[in-house]
Amino acid sequence: MTTRAGDIGSLIFERSKRGSFRRVLIALVIISGLILYVGGKVKIVRLGYQVEALERERRELERENRSLRIEASSLSSPARIEEIAIKHLGMIHPPKENQVMVRRKLSPTQ
Repeated sequence: MTTRAGDIGSLIFERSKRGSFRRVLIALVIISGLILYVGGKVKIVRLGYQVEALERERRELERENRSLRIEASSLSSPARIEEIAIKHLGMIHPPKENQVMVRRKLSPTQ
């Protein structure tokens, strides 16, 4: 094996070229992995914030729903309806002789 002086430089250059390519490739793989890892963590954090916001909105809607149910039941109470009919609409209770009692016929399934 005879090696000339010019060949030595080219061997060193080729090795370093191959080694630097490997180093760059390894660095790119590591950087890509880190970017994917950090991107995944950021997405998890964002989703966590979205879940918290949606849970807070659900609690507020449930509270509002309860309030509206209470308001609806108080507005539809028979006593309130009778009071509005008498005071605001001028209605009166009919005399006993004008009242007709209607009985509901029970069906066989009841």
